[in-house]
Amino acid sequence: MVQADGPRHGSSRVSMRDIARQAGVSPATVSAFLSGKRPVSLATRARLEAAIKMHGYRANASARALAHGRTNTIGLLIPPQGSSLSSFAVDFIACVVQDAQGADYDGLVSTSLEERQVFARLIEEQRVDGVILLEVSLADQRVERLQAAGVPFVAVGRTAHTDGYTWVDIDFEALARAFVRHLADLRHRDIVLFNTEEKLYARGFGPARRAQDGFFQACKELGVAGRVVYSEVNPESGLRVTQDLISEGGDFTAIAVINDHALWGIYQALASAGRRVPQDVSIIALADSRWPEALSPRLTAAHHPVEEMAAEAVRFLVRLLEDRAHPPVSRLLQLPIILRESTAAAPFAPYAADRALDDPGASRDRSVVTQGHEAHERAG
Repeated sequence: MVQADGPRHGSSRVSMRDIARQAGVSPATVSAFLSGKRPVSLATRARLEAAIKMHGYRANASARALAHGRTNTIGLLIPPQGSSLSSFAVDFIACVVQDAQGADYDGLVSTSLEERQVFARLIEEQRVDGVILLEVSLADQRVERLQAAGVPFVAVGRTAHTDGYTWVDIDFEALARAFVRHLADLRHRDIVLFNTEEKLYARGFGPARRAQDGFFQACKELGVAGRVVYSEVNPESGLRVTQDLISEGGDFTAIAVINDHALWGIYQALASAGRRVPQDVSIIALADSRWPEALSPRLTAAHHPVEEMAAEAVRFLVRLLEDRAHPPVSRLLQLPIILRESTAAAPFAPYAADRALDDPGASRDRSVVTQGHEAHERAG
């Protein structure tokens, strides 16, 4: 029996049987009318609409979903990068749930690394209508499995071959190149990239691979010495890795950070070693929007566009759910870099007057744009 959410008048709940009795039809006819599975005559439609209006009947969400063969639920598949979810993933989940609710969908989150079990529960048992993928690798089997199963999905991130499915991603390669370009303009000639965990890089994690590729390409083009270190997604690892760099006696004068979980540790290790930011070492990063103002000196950074990416993922997925024939689309986000006090001219390096920036101690809030701030949506 399909129950109503509740009548407008009176205290008793209204069922399809009540509507059928009022309209003089069978409950099956009411169900067919509500689901749209079978046409009814104009006279029957009029009686049904009058009965529904009189009783204030509205089928509950479970009944509507059952009638239409849908769950009205979006699944989020988010395997954690390390032992716990990143702040980006946590914020992303919250934004997706909120945006999904605005489109009359619920969110079902899975953070399991057991891919087969997840697919058995969510996909094969049809617990969700569509899926949003996070933490996408260059050769991600989840993409292939969802394509094979015919399940609508949107990837936040992208594989090596991006044709045939819908995705939204940051242009990590362009961002890393912009980091190097900014530091090279400040006459830094020895730059370290803080990437995420080495096992994630080895697994083909898209952001780690693309950022590192862009970093080394830019270093080569600009004649800058570049090296990469890998840090776990916690500040303690950032501290240890930075201490190791310092103990090795390296001459690095700048650090570019893709793994923002390492930032606190980087700042602490430099301070303990007597290396000042930015007078001795400049730091630039892709970071959660809460980091730059919390650090001292304030961090020159591009900010994770969490809200924008979540909104786009939900918008794309809802469109696919409403129109299964809609062609795949994609959006590649170009992020601006906000200049603050953590970057300055390399120590003892002459700096051309026509490129001079403000003094390190002065307040700076300016944008450097990676290939234009607009993001592009393309079909195909």
